[in-house]
Amino acid sequence: MTLSCRAFRIVLVVAALSTCGVAARAETDPQFDPRSTAAAPCGVGTPPPGHLIPELRPGPEGIGLTVRQDGNRLCYVADGGADAPVIRVRQGADLKITLRNEIVDPAAIDAATAGGKLKAPNEPVPRTAGFYEVIPGMRHHATGATNLHVHGFAVPPVKPQDDVLTVCTDPAVGPPACGRREFTYRYHVPADMPAGLYWYHPHMHGEVQAQMLMGLTGAIVVEGPADDARRAAGIGERVLVVRQTQDLDAGKTQGSVMTAASSSAPAAAASAAPATAIDTAHEPLCAANSGVDQISLNGTPIPLGEAPDSALAQFEIAAGSQQLWRILNAATDAFLDLAIVDQNGKPLSFQVAARDGSALTDDGGAPLHPPPTLDAQSVPPSGRIEILVTAPPPGVKAYLVTHAVDTGCAGDRLPERRLAVITTASPADAPSPPAAQTVPTVEPSLFSGLMARKTDRERVIAMAEYPRPGGDDQTDFYIVERKPGAVLRPYMMGDPPAITVKAGTTEEWVIENWTNELHAFHIHQVHFRVLAVDGEAIADPPLLDVVEVPYATATGYHSKEGPVRPGRVRIKLSFPASLAGDIPFHCHLVDHEDNGMMAVLRVLPAKPPRSRRNR
Repeated sequence: MTLSCRAFRIVLVVAALSTCGVAARAETDPQFDPRSTAAAPCGVGTPPPGHLIPELRPGPEGIGLTVRQDGNRLCYVADGGADAPVIRVRQGADLKITLRNEIVDPAAIDAATAGGKLKAPNEPVPRTAGFYEVIPGMRHHATGATNLHVHGFAVPPVKPQDDVLTVCTDPAVGPPACGRREFTYRYHVPADMPAGLYWYHPHMHGEVQAQMLMGLTGAIVVEGPADDARRAAGIGERVLVVRQTQDLDAGKTQGSVMTAASSSAPAAAASAAPATAIDTAHEPLCAANSGVDQISLNGTPIPLGEAPDSALAQFEIAAGSQQLWRILNAATDAFLDLAIVDQNGKPLSFQVAARDGSALTDDGGAPLHPPPTLDAQSVPPSGRIEILVTAPPPGVKAYLVTHAVDTGCAGDRLPERRLAVITTASPADAPSPPAAQTVPTVEPSLFSGLMARKTDRERVIAMAEYPRPGGDDQTDFYIVERKPGAVLRPYMMGDPPAITVKAGTTEEWVIENWTNELHAFHIHQVHFRVLAVDGEAIADPPLLDVVEVPYATATGYHSKEGPVRPGRVRIKLSFPASLAGDIPFHCHLVDHEDNGMMAVLRVLPAKPPRSRRNR
């Protein structure tokens, strides 16, 4: 479900669609020029299929990222180019990024996610005995302020590192609410932070969706010894960034918000007993129709339907060799289900090497080497996957595809789409593969040994959503720790921490989804192990920083669980002393985050040792 059932989404990059709904060839501008100029702050045209993203390896002087605006487009400008670079940095290195804000029209950001108007306001959720109180939110009007989040980095949530709660930069117009036009972030990449694919994007609460839809996302690759060994072995690499450019959601209507019984019955008087239950009767039901999330690959629009090969990226792999593909899902709310298939749709194998920036390892940090798989791999919004792709058999044309995803009856439609064509280079064109070399063992990371640690506490974290009463056809989103007397309140900047823990402690959380749509749970700074999904234990629990939380299902009124069973994910996570501070956790469908499905966990620093008395 998107922010508004009647929301108008700004079209940023458009694929040519036929009137019957079948996509034709994606239109790209042959005059594509990413240079940022006064006349074209975000460059000119659309990248051609197979576009290679520029890369930067910052030295001690760091890099400058300037946010510029061209109408309804935003872009990160580095070294004069408006094509957000892939930033490469080593484990154990320092990374300095100076972010400057040159946004000139905050109203365009506001328009990107502005809700429509109802003929009659939604009814508020009534106070009902036994159910948590639900407090509605309010419309956030874009200010044009922005900041930077290095997603997945295990660095402290305090300035000048990954502080998204107190650091922001002011646009070129309007009052100086942040007090600065630019800010220099100084990150120290821990030597024991996993090497792999990370990314950067704004985290200005209330404006994240709009700023990302308008173009503000980029990839970061943290390199280590395994990368050196792969290069020495001649294994090539591609960085692929899937972005969302638009929600085709105009005109979407929704079923009645309340059940017949709940809409006509008077609200029960609140009892003296503290509330312990989630109200599901007043949540949005299934959508009568839903939009299709428009996506791009490295800036090139991905057509819908059976697109011709000429509209897709063309990737060649030398016969008998492999490439490492680092794939970032930087979409605002589009899930991916990635697979490689031949021209007849038959699955072809590939090998998963890493997820969410972390190579596959057991709990002790020893590398896992799963065999090649034919199974599609789910990648939620903000998730990353790194796969080893082998050249197709001679004469076989292969495709990188994302299968259709069931996001629930209140979610957006995500049909199957082809993303790229994969072919084998002819023997005459293919370089001779170098001699095979051994990839070094992955070193234990900051999160190794998590499973072996004693669990100090268990919590249940619930996700819910309710229509906002008033004149805007919008939805409020909630994330709350379930405990007696809890109150569901959309997060607002400056709210106090919802959870406080001591540094060094380990917890298990059950994330519950009480809604009719898929969610993606993310927590900053730390990775977690996924122990179970809907009660089914996971073999070799993966180390992730974002996980899908299944939507709720109806059980029938005679079920012991009640009429609704929430989707559930159990995770285990620990809070190192090196990451003390205020850590956000939220749904990474960023319109959900913007509209309240976020909270803050405070990690209290370890107490310093007592000083000895002088003798």
